Amino acid sequence: MAEWTILERLLEAAVQQHSTMIGRILLTVVVIFRILIVAIVGETVYNDEQSMFVCNTLQPGCNQACYDQAFPISHIRYWVFQIIIVCCPSLCFITYSVHQSAKQKERRFSTVFLSLDREMDYLKRDDSKKMKNTIVNGILQNSDNCSKEVESNSMMSKEYPCSSQKRTTKSKLRRQEGISRFYIIQVVFRNGLEIGFLVGQYFLYGFNVPGVYECDRYPCIKDVECYVSRPTEKTVFLVFMFAVSGICVLLNLAELNHLGWKKIKAAVRGVQARRKSVYEIRNKDMPKMSMPNFGRTQSSDSAYV
Repeated sequence: MAEWTILERLLEAAVQQHSTMIGRILLTVVVIFRILIVAIVGETVYNDEQSMFVCNTLQPGCNQACYDQAFPISHIRYWVFQIIIVCCPSLCFITYSVHQSAKQKERRFSTVFLSLDREMDYLKRDDSKKMKNTIVNGILQNSDNCSKEVESNSMMSKEYPCSSQKRTTKSKLRRQEGISRFYIIQVVFRNGLEIGFLVGQYFLYGFNVPGVYECDRYPCIKDVECYVSRPTEKTVFLVFMFAVSGICVLLNLAELNHLGWKKIKAAVRGVQARRKSVYEIRNKDMPKMSMPNFGRTQSSDSAYV
């Protein structure tokens, strides 16, 4: 249960910072209707699934072979695997956002330290120039030049924070664009994984868990009947997880609609444009290799006319 609480906290950290309202509803559905039910109810329902799977034969190994044929993968293990894989895009988004915020903090500290160093250098220069140019042999000299230099240095020190603020605002905008683009990408991947697991669950189990399962698999000598424990309860649980997966797919589509398909297309076009610009810059930087001309050339000094 401790592992599930860690996963819940990580998902909540991602949702509280960058997710939409639909994403928060989706987190509630995932945490309450998936993680808690699978962790608490699923263990009690599927605790004795293999031990209570009994076939009407005494042939050694027949029960195990028929159970493997009836359930290639256990319901509870399939759903645990589904929760982990579906949450992977969100965890990748958390890692990306934390990395970007750490980079932003480093840039802020670097700009602050640079501005402080510049101001200290200007103050030291002003003090040294004042000491040099104010009194020479008891006579005051170059006071106008000193005042002009002090004013120019003060203007430069005032202009530098403005440029640093512009850089920080541009970096913030770029970081927000990158985070929003990555968030859209992880929603698309998450929805694709949801649909894939939903289709896989249908082909593996269907919508019903039969109470009696007929098996003719080796090493069973003949067709045997095997009895599944708690078939009705497992059927209800199976349909419930189908419904939860369908709700998650619909919420993902609603979130994509809320984010705007135009924004998604613009984000994809922005990535393509950046790749194109990087490719063009690389082509410009690469030296143009000119092939030597091996053909015959005519000149005034040539013997061949």
